[in-house]
Amino acid sequence: MTKGIARRLNLQTGLGVSWSDNFKFQDGIIANRGQVIVHEVGVSCTCRSGDIRDPVLGASGSIDCKNCENGWLYRNPRQIMGLMSSISYQRQLSQEGFISPGDCVLSVSPNLDKPPTDFDRITFTWPEPLGDGQIIVRGASAERNSELAPNEDLLHYAGAQLIHCEDSNGHIYTDADLYFDGRKLVWNNPPTIRDRFVIKYMGYISWIVFSTPHARRDRDKSLGSRIILRKSHMVNLRTSLDVTPVDKVRFGAAIKA
Repeated sequence: MTKGIARRLNLQTGLGVSWSDNFKFQDGIIANRGQVIVHEVGVSCTCRSGDIRDPVLGASGSIDCKNCENGWLYRNPRQIMGLMSSISYQRQLSQEGFISPGDCVLSVSPNLDKPPTDFDRITFTWPEPLGDGQIIVRGASAERNSELAPNEDLLHYAGAQLIHCEDSNGHIYTDADLYFDGRKLVWNNPPTIRDRFVIKYMGYISWIVFSTPHARRDRDKSLGSRIILRKSHMVNLRTSLDVTPVDKVRFGAAIKA
């Protein structure tokens, strides 16, 4: 009797489930329940380091580099399917003393060719609100980025819909006063130059693979990676977001399906 039970439990033979069934189930969940997202390969820019005789640029690269974003290049954008879970936007004090903006867990198919790796960028294809808003100094981005027009400011993410916009004087701006062009905020009726304003909007949030993806394997077969993501504007904390060439504010190139 006991041997019969052991035989049924071993390798799930008594349940009629094999590895092939589990593999198809994992792949099917992502295909049927996942979302289309944009994946860009993240690689270090050459401005970050070099020969010992080079000027010291720092670990995050040169702030004057026009090729990268905060020391990283994002290349080969493509659409992939991914299962998003544990999307968290709460603010909690972490052990390091920083306020966590919320992370996200991404699972991809075991069949995906070249899955996301360290410091790759993932962009949602649906708009979501950006926290409590982004505070901007009117015209400051154009002063640092010659590719921006005088009536343009630069957002953290490509905008989709305005929720609320108000300057330091209490003046409220509506859709008639501005519109979105990728990450560019284009003004029809702008605040005064150097005035501060806050804008809360729906945007296409991008995330960075912030820690090395966790491999999941069963009997020497991949179950796909478990990938921890962090909002890109929290990874790129320095002002290089304001000097990024405008031709890269959407995606680096045409997206391949």
